Amino acid sequence: MNRVIFVSLLFASTLIVLNAYAFEDRRTVELMMEGCRYQALKPAPVRDDEWTKAFTCRDALKIIVANGRIQPKFLASCVPDNVQDHDIARAVVQILDRNPERFKERFDLRATAALHEAWPCAN
Repeated sequence: MNRVIFVSLLFASTLIVLNAYAFEDRRTVELMMEGCRYQALKPAPVRDDEWTKAFTCRDALKIIVANGRIQPKFLASCVPDNVQDHDIARAVVQILDRNPERFKERFDLRATAALHEAWPCAN
C-alpha cells in the first residue's frame, strides 16, 4: 500500500514540475510574439488559432499595463486610458523586434520594459 502511495505522489509531482516548465516556455517572447503581431493587426487574425494567440497576448498585456504604475521607477509605465489594445501591442512588438537575440527571455519582463520605453511615467 505504501508503495502505491509513493508511486502516485512521485507521478503527481513529476506532472506538476513538467507543467511548470511548459508554462514558462509558453511565456517567452519568442512564443508570444506571433500572437502579439496578430493583436497589433499586422497581419490581422483570421483563423481561430490566430485569434486565440492574439487574445493570449492581449490578456498578458492588460495585466502588464494594469501593473505598470506600481513597478519600480526604472520599469514603471503609464499607458493612457484612451490607448487601444492593438496600439499597445504594436508598440511592444516594435520595441521587442529590435532585440531578437532576447526572444528566449520572459515575455512579461521584456514587455514591461517595452511599455516603460513607450509610455514612461512622469516624475
